[in-house]
Amino acid sequence: MTHKIPSKHTQSPLRHVSRGLVARFGSDGSHLRTDQRGASAILGTMFAFALVVSVVAMVQVSAVPAWNQQTEFEHLQTVESEFAIFDENVAKAADGHATRSTIDAGVDYPTRALFLSPAAGSGTLRTTDEAAASITGAVATGETGTYWDSTEHTFDTRSFVYQPDYRYMQENPALVHEGVSQYTAYSSGEVGATQSLVDGTKISLVLFEGDINVGTGESTTFGVVPLSAGTDYITVTDTGTPITISVPTRLSNETWHDLLADEPNVQSITYTNGTDYNTLTVELVPGKTYDLQLSRVGLDTAGIQQEPAYIVDVEGDDAVVPPGATHRVTVEVRDAQNNPVPNAVVKASPGLTDESGRIEARDTGTISTVTDANGRATFTYSATGSIDGVVSDEFDIVVEDSSGTEVDRMTFDVQLRVGGTSDPLRGLVADIDDPGFVYADVDGNGEFDGSDYQVSNTGTGDAVVYDAGSDRLVVPPSVGTIFSNESVSLSGNGVSLHVDVVTSSSSSGDITIDARSGSVAGVGVSISSVQKGNILVQAADEIDISGASVNQADGSITVTADGDVDIDNAGLTTIQSDTITVESTSGFVSARSADISGNGDVAVDGATGVDLTGGGLSSVKDTRGLSVGSSSGGVNLNGVVMLGDGGIDVTAENNIYVVGANIASSKGNANSDVIITSNSGMVSGREAALSAKHDIVITAATRISLPQSSLEDRDNSPELNAPTVEV
Repeated sequence: MTHKIPSKHTQSPLRHVSRGLVARFGSDGSHLRTDQRGASAILGTMFAFALVVSVVAMVQVSAVPAWNQQTEFEHLQTVESEFAIFDENVAKAADGHATRSTIDAGVDYPTRALFLSPAAGSGTLRTTDEAAASITGAVATGETGTYWDSTEHTFDTRSFVYQPDYRYMQENPALVHEGVSQYTAYSSGEVGATQSLVDGTKISLVLFEGDINVGTGESTTFGVVPLSAGTDYITVTDTGTPITISVPTRLSNETWHDLLADEPNVQSITYTNGTDYNTLTVELVPGKTYDLQLSRVGLDTAGIQQEPAYIVDVEGDDAVVPPGATHRVTVEVRDAQNNPVPNAVVKASPGLTDESGRIEARDTGTISTVTDANGRATFTYSATGSIDGVVSDEFDIVVEDSSGTEVDRMTFDVQLRVGGTSDPLRGLVADIDDPGFVYADVDGNGEFDGSDYQVSNTGTGDAVVYDAGSDRLVVPPSVGTIFSNESVSLSGNGVSLHVDVVTSSSSSGDITIDARSGSVAGVGVSISSVQKGNILVQAADEIDISGASVNQADGSITVTADGDVDIDNAGLTTIQSDTITVESTSGFVSARSADISGNGDVAVDGATGVDLTGGGLSSVKDTRGLSVGSSSGGVNLNGVVMLGDGGIDVTAENNIYVVGANIASSKGNANSDVIITSNSGMVSGREAALSAKHDIVITAATRISLPQSSLEDRDNSPELNAPTVEV
């Protein structure tokens, strides 16, 4: 910044006059005492006095204005420093920290002997009238996408202006802060302009609120407080039409072009002149992802609570809930700037669902509560204890504004089931408190509390390793997808997985989920090795990955537990000639509506039984076989589709059911038999279709009952071994 600096007189002209008088009359006045020409002395004195007055007048007219101009210049430098501090305080308030700023509004002119000094100057601090900023075309990812859906969002804002009343500087400046820019304005142009609207892929919009209009000569202090603090960015993109941002401004078109010239993501700039203010419209490069932060800052005002604009699901939607269990859901209320709103009224609607589920606020025990300091509220859904098969239920959480009017609502879907079939749901078996990082659930209560602690990634290189030792490992939703170019290992005395896991390695992309003596809960997650590596999910207790998607490009998939294994509605797929194994060494395997498909051998084995109702099993590689077995229980293949290029073997201790099943071995080699064996029970099924390029062999200890069924092998003479046979 440059200003014209006035010259300074380092020596007053009065000193020349006084020096001449002393030289003439002497410092002790002796010349006066000896001078006999009285009239001449008086005339000389009067002449000297007139000379002094003339010099003083000349200095008053020429030098004093220059000195005062210098004083004003120095004051301007001081105020510009104070304005820079104000800009820093705006940034702090935008991040949630209240501060105070001081502006020395008036200039003080020094008192000088013999000269007239003007009275202290004054200045005006003011906020401008409200004007509208807007964002159009932004589509948010994640839960905020229902609100940021490419439609236009408008925001009221103001500018803050300090205008000093200088009397001697050639141009009177104005210091201006527009939230997204600050500068010193002269009639001839601006100097010192900066902008914070666009910085790479970060878009920051700071909005001012407050009503200031003060004319004073004193230093003035005012609050700079957060009204809506943008502590988090939201990720936005476009739908093909560029995102546009419009802001009111009094900064010139030329200066804005200069400020944004080096921003690679600014595609175009439009500047529209107006009466009270102008409008800058920035169009961003399409097809990119941007981080958007919006904040509202109060100037000399405590402000009022921002009204709610929308509500989002933090956790708990699309959950699978056992009958009689409780399930927690958490919502977050946000304002128009996408920031949390505390003390907002939220209610469950209805309090009692169609399926007799009861919803109440966790802290009040009623259907209503208010959000906490983070804008969040938690409700508890208590499921009915009596259901028939699979039941879907739903309820809403509603947010109201300060007048009691509904602003928005969030619908939560839950599924109650006991061994039934349903469409795959991505959700949580049991909801959890989410601290934002992987943690050890020491007491196993599903909440981050007490002595629970964070578990760090101890993997080397790009490998990911989380190990909770003897405690249960919990990977909450906020962690997001775990991705590694090497391997991933998740272990503990139990593992709760609420995120997707992906590896991409040409040699070592193994994924291991080891619950040791505990259980695995990973309902609806996706576990994928997209190049080479094995996937292993193991537990001494139970495994529930119902609704999950497990995919292996080049490697085996193994899901093994001592307890029950639940892969209902799950999809397990291998692409290369590797095996898929699902087994419970001491329990039951439920794979209702599961899709298990590979190019290698596929085996499903449950010690106490297997249920593959409505499922699909396939192996489409020559000589590769399908096997389903139970050493002490039965097997349910009702509605199943089993297709193998090699042999198919189903062996159980107890009954085997094949109602409406389609079981086929399609290749004509010696291994392409379909063999079904019940060691102590029967084989039963109406309208089944069994075919083999080689032989069909069905053996039952008690009875074979396959009415209205089709059995076709190489010679149309299947081997049926049982005391009673009905086909």
